[in-house]
Amino acid sequence: MKNRLYILILMLVMVFLFGTYGYHFTENWSLFDSLFFTLVTVSTVGYSMPENITEAGKVVSAILIGAGITVVLYGFTSITSLIVEGHMKEYFKIRRMRKMLDSLRDHFIIIGADKTGRHTAAELKKAKKMFVVVEDSEESIHRLREFLNMEFPFVLGDAAEEEVLIKAGIKRARSLIITLTNDAKNILVVLTAKSLNPDLEIVSQASDAKTMTKLIYAGAHKVITTTELAGVRLAQLAINPQQVRFLDILSLGEEAFRIEEIVISQDSPVSYKTLGEINLSRITGTIVIAIKREDETIFNPTGTTQILPGDRLMVIGKNEHFEKFHRIIEKS
Repeated sequence: MKNRLYILILMLVMVFLFGTYGYHFTENWSLFDSLFFTLVTVSTVGYSMPENITEAGKVVSAILIGAGITVVLYGFTSITSLIVEGHMKEYFKIRRMRKMLDSLRDHFIIIGADKTGRHTAAELKKAKKMFVVVEDSEESIHRLREFLNMEFPFVLGDAAEEEVLIKAGIKRARSLIITLTNDAKNILVVLTAKSLNPDLEIVSQASDAKTMTKLIYAGAHKVITTTELAGVRLAQLAINPQQVRFLDILSLGEEAFRIEEIVISQDSPVSYKTLGEINLSRITGTIVIAIKREDETIFNPTGTTQILPGDRLMVIGKNEHFEKFHRIIEKS
């Protein structure tokens, strides 16, 4: 659009220069009179032609009228095109966003795009997890897009409203992550989310430690405060810095390693088989470091350990290894 505007301005300047100097040299008028009559001719306001105008002046007038009509038509089509293109771009943008949201399955929903939400989204991006952001500020979405350097599905609106969460695909989501700093709003979001999807895993931030219990009562599975998290982190760094470094390699995506919790479904082809039979380490390059089974946790399971439906496998590996892992446990 900027190019069209520059072209339109250039055309106007050229028309007025041509008309002003054309009349000045053909009619011996002053530059001001020439500019004035150029404006009259181009605008077609209807002033009569001077009686003593020369044939050359008439030619200049004819060219000016044609050029004026051309400039007006070009300006009109440019403005019309801008309006139509703007509407079309907005239409396709909304349509593309709806398709992205409708295609999401087993995804994460991040409530809030502030500093905490920003880093949450960055971690999910590193882990190659699909997520949608719910935020009531378009400016915050724009800043998050610049921070992540990527496009992502989002819903603008109040996360405490059912319609907004439904648009975010809450009934198909894997987990809800609430990063708002308003604890009262966090509780309201938890209650709304639970009413729409009772089985949804909910993780929430709390600004005040006193609110943590209320959030759990409302339905959140895990609640943390930033002060608690910072305190634990500082203590771990002081007590055992090498252990923290190792965990950072896994959890922060350094060297492409990560730990993932994977739930085994009833119809998974690996159900009721032992780890030795499946041989996941050799085939996928991943290592099963623990199995969560109801109230029991099996650490460092052996090859004779049987995998049962509902088991939660704690698996360590690189990003590309997990693609193979999921294909094996999910294929029919």
